[in-house]
Amino acid sequence: SLHELPYFVPAAVIAIEDRRFNDHFGIDVLGLVSVALESLQAGEVTRGASTITQQLAKNLFLTPDQTLQRKVQEALLAIWLEQNYSKDEILELYLNRMFFGHNSYGVEAAAQTYFGKSARNLSLGEAAILAGSLQAPSRLNPKSDPGAVKARQTLVLQAMAKAGYITDAEAGAATIDPNQSIRTK
Repeated sequence: SLHELPYFVPAAVIAIEDRRFNDHFGIDVLGLVSVALESLQAGEVTRGASTITQQLAKNLFLTPDQTLQRKVQEALLAIWLEQNYSKDEILELYLNRMFFGHNSYGVEAAAQTYFGKSARNLSLGEAAILAGSLQAPSRLNPKSDPGAVKARQTLVLQAMAKAGYITDAEAGAATIDPNQSIRTK
């Protein structure tokens, strides 16, 4: 459950995946407008604008099809989730259902797979690695490309510091080598 995790595990996910998670109703209108303007200037879609709630809705109820119909369904389901569940319940479901790479579904399985420990014992650096892997779990996990994982970990830690979850000094101190060999069961 969420209360069994160190505070920085959900904070890392919110900071990198949906920094306005606690302020929106399932759809981040400001984020959508920002991505739309950025994409118009670039002439292509530059990044996604799905909230944690939208990602959970897709993961629980929908197929990964990239269609307008599915995006509308995702948005409607996200609003429904926000009306029926608390933010903590949504975040807990998200952390326990998302894919982290290497057949690891949920933060506990990911912590066991990559670090050989329970998610309740993750360090700040390890939490940042796991949160960073959610963007592309097959590519950004500790068993894949250590350079990409380290860069993404740094980005997550910087996002956490910018959001006020940790200090800049803590962000600098939390960086760990994702290429380290961990014996797992």
